[in-house]
Amino acid sequence: MSKQLKQRLLMGSLATIITLLSIYYSYIPWFTPIFVLLNASFISCALWEYYRLAKNKGVQPLMILGVFFTICYVISIYLGQQYPVLHFLPPLVLFTTLVVAFLAFFNQQAGPVNNLAITLFGIAYLTIPLSFGLKINYFPFQDNIEDGRLWLAYVLVIAKMTDTGAYIFGKSFGKTKLVPHISPKKTVEGAIGGLIAAMAASVFFYLYFDHPQALSPLKMTLWQSIWLSLFISLFAQFGDLAESILKRDAGVKDSSDLPGLGGMLDVVDSLVFTLPFMYFILKMKLLT
Repeated sequence: MSKQLKQRLLMGSLATIITLLSIYYSYIPWFTPIFVLLNASFISCALWEYYRLAKNKGVQPLMILGVFFTICYVISIYLGQQYPVLHFLPPLVLFTTLVVAFLAFFNQQAGPVNNLAITLFGIAYLTIPLSFGLKINYFPFQDNIEDGRLWLAYVLVIAKMTDTGAYIFGKSFGKTKLVPHISPKKTVEGAIGGLIAAMAASVFFYLYFDHPQALSPLKMTLWQSIWLSLFISLFAQFGDLAESILKRDAGVKDSSDLPGLGGMLDVVDSLVFTLPFMYFILKMKLLT
């Protein structure tokens, strides 16, 4: 096993354990504000890294404004989820963000078209999709059996197993380039390995929680566990490629230099499309 793979697995496992523990304690009243702020911090870090990528292209996004309203938006998502009377807060924060972003250019600041576009796209690309993690975690199930924390843990594990499986299979068997003009190292074999790892993890979840003694079962059939993991894995890999487009255009390899992880943007890229997808599945009640 290469040193790079060992470091990647070690750091990835450590990050996963810390994340799952924070999710587990997220319903405890004293820890809930910490959990919400942790979500806001991770999303803000990813957004900041995206803005730094944009600056490599000569653009000057409103970085502080984007991060500030990202924090406000994440907090508003939680409040709107917990207190239905405050459901108007998230769209109000987005509307305020749009207004303030334009106001920032009323002083004849240069490049409003490009700078506004990058600033607001960062929020649309990262802040809004990643905030679905909170919506899943505190999803208002009608019964008292299912638990949003378990579904959030599920989608996170499936997405990260996709990433790990793709990396290991790609390193071991990768020969056929997937999309070399976007990411030269990604292979078809790696992508298939990611799908296999995701489906295996999903079936494990199903088998582990499909029994009467499970305190918080995942309400899905074996077949649903397979097709759900398939879509999550595809969206996870799509998110990885989407970020690769941005990094390649900016001329950088990693969004930052976290040991074994790359950057926060590299960590969350597989969640940009999977978290909204998982939320929509729960919202549409497509699982039994």
